[in-house]
Amino acid sequence: MHTKSAGWTGGRVASVIVGALLALLALTLVGAGGTAVYYASQDDGYIDLGTSRYEHRTDTYAMATEAWRADKQMGGLYDDLRVTFEPDKGADQVFIGLAGAEELRRYLDGVEYVTIHDSSDKGDTQSTHKGAAPRTLPGTAENLWSAQADGKGVQTLNWPVKPGEVGLVAMNADGSRGVAGHVTVAAKIGVLSGTGIALLVVGVLVLVGSLLMIVRPIRRARGRA
Repeated sequence: MHTKSAGWTGGRVASVIVGALLALLALTLVGAGGTAVYYASQDDGYIDLGTSRYEHRTDTYAMATEAWRADKQMGGLYDDLRVTFEPDKGADQVFIGLAGAEELRRYLDGVEYVTIHDSSDKGDTQSTHKGAAPRTLPGTAENLWSAQADGKGVQTLNWPVKPGEVGLVAMNADGSRGVAGHVTVAAKIGVLSGTGIALLVVGVLVLVGSLLMIVRPIRRARGRA
């Protein structure tokens, strides 16, 4: 009659080692999945892209971003962008608008404004474009903006991401010079919640399997079934 022997065999040692490695992988998957689900459940699923801590300021008539392709950022995972402009003076009437890069260049042609290239705690790296006041107030520029917001104090625009180069501009609603405040850009990743749940499920399954690979050899090494 065949009986299972107690003690540590090579196979049992290997099973425990592989099980421990799989347990580490499972915990990583569970952690990543939990983080994704958490962020997907906060602030309607929008994730701050780390822009809010920098203040922007110019004595010109507008602040603009470089052109970028939101549909290509982060592998095309962005579904929506939310841009908030909080002016230094809460009573100011301000405007923020997002438009196609070429359309925005045409609107700003001949306007004195700055293009912000990069931001840090020490200030912006920017280029100044010489010109005069805008010929058309931003809020009255028909068929220009893909998304816009204007009014007193903090303003927020939402834009469903579409293909193509775009640019963002912040101005005073009356077209006057001197713009200052904080711009916060947040993105919604539509697959974040589903991906997080999938990672959690896979992580739990791998964790259960890894625990079996660890527990069974230990029990048999001790002479237990």
